[in-house]
Amino acid sequence: MDATAPAQTRAAAAEAAVVDRYVHRYGPVAWAHAAAPGVAGARTWHYWWHAHLLHVLCDAQRHRPDPRRRRLLRAVRRGVTLRTLGRWVTPFYDDVAWMTLAVQRYDLNDRRLDRLLRRLDDAVDPAVGALPWAVDSALYNAPANGPAAIALAWSARRGSAVDLDAWVAATLDDPATGLVRDGMEHGVVRPDLWTYNQGVAIGSALALAEGAPDADARDAHEARAAGVVRALVRWCGEDDGLFPAAGGGDGGLFAGILARYLAEAAVWFADDETNDEHREVSRAAADLVHRNADALWDRRRGGLFPADPRRDARADGDDLDLSVQLGAWITLEAAADLERMLTS
Repeated sequence: MDATAPAQTRAAAAEAAVVDRYVHRYGPVAWAHAAAPGVAGARTWHYWWHAHLLHVLCDAQRHRPDPRRRRLLRAVRRGVTLRTLGRWVTPFYDDVAWMTLAVQRYDLNDRRLDRLLRRLDDAVDPAVGALPWAVDSALYNAPANGPAAIALAWSARRGSAVDLDAWVAATLDDPATGLVRDGMEHGVVRPDLWTYNQGVAIGSALALAEGAPDADARDAHEARAAGVVRALVRWCGEDDGLFPAAGGGDGGLFAGILARYLAEAAVWFADDETNDEHREVSRAAADLVHRNADALWDRRRGGLFPADPRRDARADGDDLDLSVQLGAWITLEAAADLERMLTS
């Protein structure tokens, strides 16, 4: 496959590489190992990474329906049930939020959803107006409140989603850059800027715009999403549109999450053909996705994608982490979303 391979072909190749190298079946269940064979701790099971594995498998099934993948999805879901002793939750609310999004992608009627959504909604601290990172934590951050807002917006608990999104905007938006900072702990804002926090800010704004009660509310949510896209263009512009890399471990997923929600923005704003500003935002979001997907594809080596698309993939270090390969796969599925937009 060459550098001009269609987006669906690229995404399918990334999927095959992840499934073949990391996903293991144990009878009727399946789960993924944390790293390639031979790496210390390779067989570790990560709840959060499995949320994204489920989510991107659902993306792939939407793009390229296949009964074999549907069976694999069922096996991975059984694996989550087994590894969490049927609870499907952890003490970390950010992890629960990501898993809720994955389950929603799989089936909005899944019986687990009410339990997951209730856990998120009940954990909101009324004194702060936000969701803590974990049980008994003093950190209130974007990685918990952003995905929770998206999940709650797609449920009957929309009011909580509005409140969480507003808290992030009021507390964590950086007035100097337009980007979303990481979190607040003991009243002090942590200034770190991470790609995935920008992605969930876009995602929560668009989820709320979709069900907005009136035109003014819809316009406000769209304006927030558009503002974050423009801030990302400025942030990444000095590096040819490439996202800042975050290494391996959890950081391997960050850029892929951003790509997913940028693709959503590209599709969303392209729908309004009469609005020049919206078309500009759509083009900008799509361009960022394409640049990063192209760089990952061009730098792949031996079926591996690099943790940093500025260099070639290596058969050691961060590039052997499941998270890094999942993040690349998510980015390539995001590009496939855009290809579907152009051909539909």
